Amino acid sequence: MGLLGGTAFTGGKAGGPHYEIEVNKGSTNMGVFQKAANDRHDNGYNIAHVYEQDGNTVVVWERVR
Repeated sequence: MGLLGGTAFTGGKAGGPHYEIEVNKGSTNMGVFQKAANDRHDNGYNIAHVYEQDGNTVVVWERVR
């Protein structure tokens, strides 16, 4: 399980860990989030959960292939 902090989501990499967790501090840019979600899908991940905690967005990605 990885914990990544910062201001933007990443596309991950193929063959990565089964679950990855990213924390986006502050507001979420939907264009950046959409690109990251599509990149994650291309790399074999789906969104497992999305949470909000103290104004931050927490996304759990699950590798499905």
